Amino acid sequence: MYSAVRALNSNPVSARPARILRGDLRPDLLRDELLCEIFAATARARPDAVALITTGGTLTYAELDRRAEALARGLIRQGAGPGRVVGLWLPRGCELLISQIAIAKTGAAWLPFDADAPVDRIATCLEDAEAMALLSAGPRAETARAKPVCPVLTAADLVDAADQTPVDARALGATPDHPAYLIYTSGSTGVPKGIAISGRNICHFLRAANDIYELDERDVVFQGASVAFDLSLEEIWLPYLVGATLFVASPEIMGETDRLPEVLEANGVTVLDTVPTLLSVLPRDVASLRLVILGGEACPPTLASQWCRPGRKIFNSYGPTEATVVATIAEVRIGETVTIGTPIPNYTCYVVDAGMGLLGTGEEGELLIGGPGVAKGYLNRSALNAEKFIANPFAANPFADLGSDPVLYRSGDAAVIDHQGNLQFRGRIDDQVKIRGFRVELGEIEAKLGESAGIEAAAVVLRHHDGLDELTAFIVPTRGAVVDSKLLRSELRAKLPAYMVPSRFETLAALPTLVSGKIDRNSLKKLELVPLASGEAQEEPRNETEAVLLAAAKRVLPLQPIPLDADFFTDLGGHSLLAARFVSVVRETPALAAITLQDVYTARSLRAIAELLQGKLLSQGDGSDLSFTPPPWRRRFLCGLAQAAAMPFILSLMAVQWLG
Repeated sequence: MYSAVRALNSNPVSARPARILRGDLRPDLLRDELLCEIFAATARARPDAVALITTGGTLTYAELDRRAEALARGLIRQGAGPGRVVGLWLPRGCELLISQIAIAKTGAAWLPFDADAPVDRIATCLEDAEAMALLSAGPRAETARAKPVCPVLTAADLVDAADQTPVDARALGATPDHPAYLIYTSGSTGVPKGIAISGRNICHFLRAANDIYELDERDVVFQGASVAFDLSLEEIWLPYLVGATLFVASPEIMGETDRLPEVLEANGVTVLDTVPTLLSVLPRDVASLRLVILGGEACPPTLASQWCRPGRKIFNSYGPTEATVVATIAEVRIGETVTIGTPIPNYTCYVVDAGMGLLGTGEEGELLIGGPGVAKGYLNRSALNAEKFIANPFAANPFADLGSDPVLYRSGDAAVIDHQGNLQFRGRIDDQVKIRGFRVELGEIEAKLGESAGIEAAAVVLRHHDGLDELTAFIVPTRGAVVDSKLLRSELRAKLPAYMVPSRFETLAALPTLVSGKIDRNSLKKLELVPLASGEAQEEPRNETEAVLLAAAKRVLPLQPIPLDADFFTDLGGHSLLAARFVSVVRETPALAAITLQDVYTARSLRAIAELLQGKLLSQGDGSDLSFTPPPWRRRFLCGLAQAAAMPFILSLMAVQWLG
């Protein structure tokens, strides 16, 4: 069971002794096993237990294993095996999770992509990873085939019912040191960088994490994270480890945040593993939850008072992808400071100064991480590896007891050890940020902006607006050029994932700089922003439905005139969380409560959404508009005349009742 870490004193005579934080020493969690063997053991032990719940039905562990095995045979026929990489680009759902298990069964590593990832970025990552194939389906497969880097395969290409050859990753030569999956994160040079996580890394993490979380076969775990985000490994594979059930959210479910509590309770979800941003936008508590795991971004202290309940545990986790999902964990309690806690079993953490000297309590420095989850490095980035993955300089420390930490990962995060022995996160020491759980190098966005015509200089910062983080780009145009934010946003969406496209584009005459000549990002974060396109007049709505939608858009989008035909995403800077907020605000008008997130993605502009909603109202017999058009004057006069003629008769009846 999880217990407090030991604070190891490396300088007993110092007033502020340097400290090394170490998780529990648990050699029993270090095993010679593969990821596919963890799943196979559960499938044998609990074949009839429900593994997946989706909007289309359920799958038992035996059914899930059988379908993954059939797909794995096809992949092996195509050449998949240990040391090979298979790209994975599929929409959220059952087929995606089956494919992930199938790749693991071959001993190969999967390389996941977000469902809406730009095809150019996918091609770049596939080429860098030397992927043997991309597993996809439907329109995505056709899009990928139009930009060939490697063969594009579908389940129809791979599954052969006549082939019943046993699949054995060990027999194919797989070992725990082969890569199990690759994650590509944003790169400061403008090119994403790949991290290969071995089977040894991830299998140890699953066992160490569950030593703390204590999931079991009775749990139902919500699966809502993108597979391109490594938090999904915790969300998906911890249930596989213990034989629990995954409730797999559809894109529609993920968008309906105001209805998510009802969905979770209706499906008996007991474990929610998510980013604080999603938790903060839920409208109410979820009674069925016994465990909430937060990660991917800083946890606001207010979440503790909102979500802590008797019988429920909440954990705040921290960990870079390079250290395999999570490195430190803290339990969140009401009235206590929210920290990132202490290392998980078999991990160590160090806070050091610029000269790599260990720091003591209360001294801020860079956080270094050691342990069995530290990856070997980035693909094809020898110079960066030498900088970020370093030989442990404290191995000779007689107090360290560090036999398992030959390499440390320099996280680039600033941290301090408090007087309780917990780590407090203090932000980045470089230009990297996290938004909606994804790690973003601002330099990559700036590099892509620099490729656009008419831009002399650009800087991107993360700003907080109305409870949400948003990326804001500051542009210095070349002489005589005019910045078209719509065109810029469209260009960036073709090159970068949606979460990396700035919500706002601000034009400046020059970027503020420090004495050193570097961009003064703190000034940009504090700069007062003028309303967008402030010289333009707001277009008037044509009817009450458009008026309601316009009012809702003004509440969730940055202050700006909003053309009713503008695209919510590409023109106005909207994203999935803002779209979900927009839908929630519109539903405050009872007549428009039928609006869905899919309506926003389908229609995209306020005018088109209004027409779509009016069509729904007509089909339900509720009228085509919220507005009231008075009947003609003549009709009102005749109605009044008829009422006046009937009034003596009505009064006579009332008088008879009274007399009686």
